Amino acid sequence: MKKLFVTLMIVVGFAMQALAYDFEVDGIYYWINDYTEGPEVRVGHCSQPGWGCYSGDVVIPETVTYDGITYTVTQIGFWAFKDCTELTSISIPSTLTFIGERAFEGCTSLYDIHIPSTVTRVNARAFVNTGWYNLQPNGWMLYLDGWCLGFKEKMPLVDLVIDEGTLKVADAAFYEYETLVTVTLPNTLVSLGNHSFAFCPELRHVDFGESIVEIGRDAFYGCTRLEDFTLPETTTKIGDWAFSSCHGLYRLDLPNSITTIGEYAFHGCSNLAIVSLPEALTKIAEGLFDQAGLKSITIPDGVTTIGDLAFYVCEGLKKAVIPATVTEIGDHAFVCPMDTVWCLGETPASLYNFTSFEVPSDCCLIVPCGSADTYMNSDWGEVFSNIVEDCDGVDETAEAISVFPNPAQSFVHVEGIDVKEIQCYNALGQLVKTVRETNEVDLSGLVKGMYLLRITDSKGGSHIVRVAKE
Repeated sequence: MKKLFVTLMIVVGFAMQALAYDFEVDGIYYWINDYTEGPEVRVGHCSQPGWGCYSGDVVIPETVTYDGITYTVTQIGFWAFKDCTELTSISIPSTLTFIGERAFEGCTSLYDIHIPSTVTRVNARAFVNTGWYNLQPNGWMLYLDGWCLGFKEKMPLVDLVIDEGTLKVADAAFYEYETLVTVTLPNTLVSLGNHSFAFCPELRHVDFGESIVEIGRDAFYGCTRLEDFTLPETTTKIGDWAFSSCHGLYRLDLPNSITTIGEYAFHGCSNLAIVSLPEALTKIAEGLFDQAGLKSITIPDGVTTIGDLAFYVCEGLKKAVIPATVTEIGDHAFVCPMDTVWCLGETPASLYNFTSFEVPSDCCLIVPCGSADTYMNSDWGEVFSNIVEDCDGVDETAEAISVFPNPAQSFVHVEGIDVKEIQCYNALGQLVKTVRETNEVDLSGLVKGMYLLRITDSKGGSHIVRVAKE
């Protein structure tokens, strides 16, 4: 469905560009970029592709002034020079950052092409059927000024190795390479373009090299068999939807150098059970783990916002740890069958509304000592009826403790720890039983329901586990 949507958006974009241009100066046609912060323009075609608007030597300026406003030229738009068969040379300014799809397609007299180092995105089909392109042998990998533009003519590849010295991979360079299984990126590579390896259904292994900084939007979208990978400490950004629907992923240990992970980056990764998030992260983006297979999640200190749908329909997610730095949690952020939520902040984070959490009614909210009333009297109290104070802090070793049988009708046994004391709390947070110097608790006199066992070990450490009474 998303694939169809993307295609339709591109078609609509082309159609819009075919309608008109915003202004013309010295024979070059410009469109104003309304979505940028400063006054910027992109070079376009005169009316519609194929009209051969440009010929001879064209010099694109760094800035252009129109109606009293000076604009910076930052882009060459889709189809901008398409079928300009008499275009013989093009000078691209150092202000340029983007060259769109089919920008120079059909410029059969254009042999000398250079991409400035300032350009951060190039579509792989920007130079199709130019004079330069037609000189390249069929089946060859196309390289231009540090860019990998994919192959001239699609190849039935299994193993792909991109040459050392390559700095960037163009947008959609290897889109829908259905036989591709492994990819080895060079140690010199710093960025992967949007959709660069999207919909490669057999792709399993990617070696990202030593220098990758940015992974573009949709870069591996729909690579359903992609397995666990390692990113170098140079990585700072993962784009929107970058690894969406990568069902083969099970575990992710992301480097602490990453500061930005885009929206829906791991959406639909149904087998992704274990994630270690980078310490530099400040926001959990919208839909980041929507429909992922997570079992538990610890949000790193420093994160201030958990976006809408961040953990939407994570059907295996049972435990979440939310640091004190989080101040805002979005709509439907947690729609999961969780049994425990740990909040480390004494002041409750602001919830979008009561639907920020859609969790079972008996889900236990564990909060810092002395803050239960504060949470109960906030929006959190409308969501959680079972709020328990923890005066010893979150214990990340609790998963190593074994409590069995669970559910239990009478005695439960605790293993994996030297027990000093066990306190049993009901769903209302009331202490109902205490035993000491034993590793078993008799629940036979208690009503059916969920209980929390606060276990103090021989060294004074505190652990909390959940048990069901039948």
